[in-house]
Amino acid sequence: MGSYVVPGVFDAHFHLNPGEQGKVAVRRYMASGGSGINLVNLPDYSDGYSGYYEKRYELTIKLAESARESGLRVSVTLGPYPLDYFFWEKGGFNAKQMMLDGVELAAKYCSEHRASAIGEIGRPHFPVEQNITEVSNEVIMRCMQLSKEIGCAVVLHTEDLDSTGIEGIYSMAVQAGADPRKIVKHHASPEVNHVRPELSRSILATRENVRKAINEKTSNFMLESDYVDDPAKPDKVIPPDSVPKRAIMIKEQYQNNEEIFASIFHDLPEFVFSL
Repeated sequence: MGSYVVPGVFDAHFHLNPGEQGKVAVRRYMASGGSGINLVNLPDYSDGYSGYYEKRYELTIKLAESARESGLRVSVTLGPYPLDYFFWEKGGFNAKQMMLDGVELAAKYCSEHRASAIGEIGRPHFPVEQNITEVSNEVIMRCMQLSKEIGCAVVLHTEDLDSTGIEGIYSMAVQAGADPRKIVKHHASPEVNHVRPELSRSILATRENVRKAINEKTSNFMLESDYVDDPAKPDKVIPPDSVPKRAIMIKEQYQNNEEIFASIFHDLPEFVFSL
């Protein structure tokens, strides 16, 4: 591994919580060459039901401001996490309406240019009852309609998608009139990058994933760590400096590294998140 760093690195999916661990993660990311992140709000059901989304969103905005003060470029993604359905249902609320209200509030932040995307919204990543899938799809469709209306991006959390699943998301985007490039499949599988390449992808920055994505020869993906900032599980999902380290790998192993960097760290993030 080279001792140099690659400037201009962007992590497309990054979470932070208040506290020292998050500050350390930001410093670690920047020390490895990271210069930008897309900060996505985290759920915290200990917040209680009253004003839940406003509290989560405002906290994320404050964390973004703190990260900017450290010198990072930061775009912000706000929205109801798919598993919020069970949180609201347990509390005796109309889960669909509460999540749709959360979507509308996120869209307001986007329209005020305090956020760039609605997300991570979508479907639970494990099998659920059909009615929950239907509610989840209604939430996705509303987000895509808002993407058309206000020009924001939508970051999707779903089950792992094969080519049929990708076609389904693309069809929803077309039906909603959204720009497919503004729809980002988070935790995307690089093997299906060639399916509906108009849709954007955010790929977990493991060595294997990066090699597969580059070999697909598409320019529709960004890299992510999906760093969670969980004190009980340090470096979950993968460490916060993973994307900068993969950038060094790309620089060492690919002659066209400047072209790759331009696509995954600049052109696509700037289009998607209006950086």
